[in-house]
Amino acid sequence: MKINNNYLKEKLKHVYWLNGGPCAGKTTMTKKFVNELGFQTLKDDVLKYRSFSNPEIHSALQKPNQNLDWDKWFNKPVDLHLQWLVDFAREMMEFFVVDLLKMPDDRPVIVDLGVMPEDILPFISKNNIIGLFTSKKEIENLYFYRDDHKMILECIENNTENPQQTIKHSNKSMVKFSNKIKNACIKNEIKILERTTEMSVEQQFELICKHFGF
Repeated sequence: MKINNNYLKEKLKHVYWLNGGPCAGKTTMTKKFVNELGFQTLKDDVLKYRSFSNPEIHSALQKPNQNLDWDKWFNKPVDLHLQWLVDFAREMMEFFVVDLLKMPDDRPVIVDLGVMPEDILPFISKNNIIGLFTSKKEIENLYFYRDDHKMILECIENNTENPQQTIKHSNKSMVKFSNKIKNACIKNEIKILERTTEMSVEQQFELICKHFGF
């Protein structure tokens, strides 16, 4: 079954998307939209999606899982990890958009999820998307040490031969993923915002609100 994209855009015109790379402020901004402006939000639920997925069609969604050799997983070639990140996000959209459609439309919805723009432009207006990015140094300094990534860090520390080298290697994938999304946003003429260490949370929030018209 094919769903008309124009109809999807109309039904999801109350959805605003914080796209972009890691450590750029997406989660922080989402909390501010929810707490200060009363937005709804929707988080991805990979385990739920996986239970309904077809392993032959949704191969990226099947990983990571407990049967992996974690040392090989985290230290695989950067381009392979990058492709998995892209495919993983793309496969999630098939399920995520259904959950978006189920949400009440009496209040706006804010989503923070880094995906390739072409995977959401069919159903989210370009004006309702902004790409948030930060520097390579910030990603390297912050990504694996965030509170919501503690389980990943513990997995690396407990299951790889050289945790520090593994973190350094894995960061290369995250930086490349961020750059890939950023370049695609520029190509698709989507507004981007670079978060610097000098930019305050309030300044970033104000700029995003201005773009969205709030």
